[in-house]
Amino acid sequence: MTTTNNNGTIGSSNHHEEAATDEETSLLLPTSTEKSAAPHYSSASLTSWIRLLAFFIASVIAGGILPGQNEYNRLFCEAGVFRYACHDDNNNFHSSNEESTEQEEVFSYATCCSAQWLLIANVMNSLSIVVTFLFLLSGIMFDILGGQRCAVMGCIVLSIGFCIIAALLHVLIDNTNGSITPSMETLVFAVGILTCDVGSFLVNVGFYGFLWHLPKRQALIVSLSNSCFSCASFLPIMVGEFIVWSGIPLPGALVLYGMLIFVGSGGCCWVTVPSIEEYHSNALSVLGLPVPKRTVKGLEGIRKQVRGAFEVLTHPDHWKFHKISICVMVTGWVPAFVYMSMADPLGKEIFQGADGEEGGGGDILNLGVTFLKINSVIGLFVGPAAGIMVDSFQHPSDGLIELCGLMAISLGAVTLLCSVANWMVQIAVLISVCVSQTVMLLFATRYAVVFAYPNRVGTLTGALIAIFGLGSLVLIILVSLYIAVTGIYIVPVRVTSALGTISWAAYAWYAKKETPFPTSPILLPEDEREIAKNFGVSTIEDAAYVAGMTPEALLKLSSSTKVADLRRLSDAAMSGDACRRLLIVARKRSSEMSASYRIQRRKSIKMQEEKYPIPDFASAMVRRGSKDTSFECITMSFNGHGGFGGKCEPSIDWTCSAMTDDRDDPRRISAIGAFLGPMLAVSEVHGILLEVVVNDEKSPNGTTVAASCGIYPPGSLESDGSGK
Repeated sequence: MTTTNNNGTIGSSNHHEEAATDEETSLLLPTSTEKSAAPHYSSASLTSWIRLLAFFIASVIAGGILPGQNEYNRLFCEAGVFRYACHDDNNNFHSSNEESTEQEEVFSYATCCSAQWLLIANVMNSLSIVVTFLFLLSGIMFDILGGQRCAVMGCIVLSIGFCIIAALLHVLIDNTNGSITPSMETLVFAVGILTCDVGSFLVNVGFYGFLWHLPKRQALIVSLSNSCFSCASFLPIMVGEFIVWSGIPLPGALVLYGMLIFVGSGGCCWVTVPSIEEYHSNALSVLGLPVPKRTVKGLEGIRKQVRGAFEVLTHPDHWKFHKISICVMVTGWVPAFVYMSMADPLGKEIFQGADGEEGGGGDILNLGVTFLKINSVIGLFVGPAAGIMVDSFQHPSDGLIELCGLMAISLGAVTLLCSVANWMVQIAVLISVCVSQTVMLLFATRYAVVFAYPNRVGTLTGALIAIFGLGSLVLIILVSLYIAVTGIYIVPVRVTSALGTISWAAYAWYAKKETPFPTSPILLPEDEREIAKNFGVSTIEDAAYVAGMTPEALLKLSSSTKVADLRRLSDAAMSGDACRRLLIVARKRSSEMSASYRIQRRKSIKMQEEKYPIPDFASAMVRRGSKDTSFECITMSFNGHGGFGGKCEPSIDWTCSAMTDDRDDPRRISAIGAFLGPMLAVSEVHGILLEVVVNDEKSPNGTTVAASCGIYPPGSLESDGSGK
């Protein structure tokens, strides 16, 4: 640990390390004085809660297609999507004699066969994997546009997607002469679905605009962003009821729905979601420091962010555990696949039997509708409750093993009860499936928080979901092939849920025995630089010294997702003691440029002088300078001390205002010199320092440096080719 000795220099001191270790607890827990002074944010206002509630309703309405794909599959199937997959009338699943008389009048233009249903389900699930990858970009769009503009743009894109699907369905109704080919039908359908769900994800990003309006409820906000998708699964049921009530066919109903999203949800998002300016303003008032307006810049920034997430996943200390975790997550996601996309044919097999015989009574066509209703209720109540529970955790890894146990119990219930032809039992099964989905998303989010530095949590979460989504696709294809060949749905549900039960139970046992979760996130070199940069230094050790705490305590606060910890970090960086310690570090670092390195660079400096000579017309007043001869001129120019009448540098004035406004204060002059000295040293060694010299009778040598300029010829700041 770096510290100061009695003579004011920096050195190693075990005494300082022991003192800092003894005080680590007090550094992590605010004192009574700190409690009264920081953090300086007030409790969330009632207006913020009302705005969040209104936006939650708007985002549910703009939930897209995939959350309610099971019911949308039925609507699309009955509307004639992929009708070419049906080869004979005996393969019908939803035949006209199975529908009510009222529904028959509305959907009389098509029947739905099992091959057609399976094809729609597989296409929808494949598109859901594609959308998962597109979800990686939503956080970047939020960073660029802000929550308000993203949400409004999402409503516009979503309404366009519904219009595309409505146009396709309108063509399919009268497609008796083959006016649209199967390939064109599939392409337009895929574009429409993707457009809808990309729009719904953009709307969902608007939740992150409330993070600094409700700083103590950030996990609740994230859980609401997940819950709105579950609640949106109820919307296709309402669309179907509206069609039955009004007699308007599905294409017209989707156009009206798109108009509702465009006008209703879009207008609500514009009014309720905080703009990017409001977001930054609230972050400033909560943290005490402004947040960067764009943390990811350009395609190169996106590439670096994604690469960093995968570097965390492939870290040698945890890569084996990550592979195990991803495989376990795959087994937890696949059992819900059949219920999400094929609940109706599954219900037929449960209550009527695969051979067509009645198995236990009940409406065989209501399993999918019941699943969506239960999923909506679970999302409305269990999701927010889980967010409140997570907000109470002291560490991100707390509760992960308990979530694993809950996953094992839920999937175990599905394994034992999925084939029972009793409605009360099936409701219990559906509840278990929906709970497993909610717990699964919560586990993935918390898992990312445990391993990722806060600026990479979103990207790492998206990468995790994308990876186990691809893994799930492999099992989904196998399940779909089995169903297509045998026509049996219960067997793959039971096998995959049993596999999930065993996997999650074993995973919970392994995690409890081996404790593989780290106490702090995995920091990449750029993460360490990012932390240190907040304290004006380049290493974690120097940053910890400036903050007055151990490196371990600094990393704990830096990796925390709690606003109070983040505010305490900013207060530590801006304190008077931090300024004094930073001055000591700057002095030490500026004097560490060794004489041997200067000699090593001398040859290249002479070559630069020969290549870039001072012109003859300026040689009388311009000379090559050094750090020592230019130091006073540079510091006076930036600070304006010593009676200098010009304007000082505004940023220097603002930085030193916490110390003193007196430009002749020795502390201020010393601090500015410690800040500018290293820059002059770099200019002297790597570039050329040019000085303008004028006569000065008061100067001992009769001249003084009136101006100084650092010049860096091409290649002077580049690497020497070693790659370091």
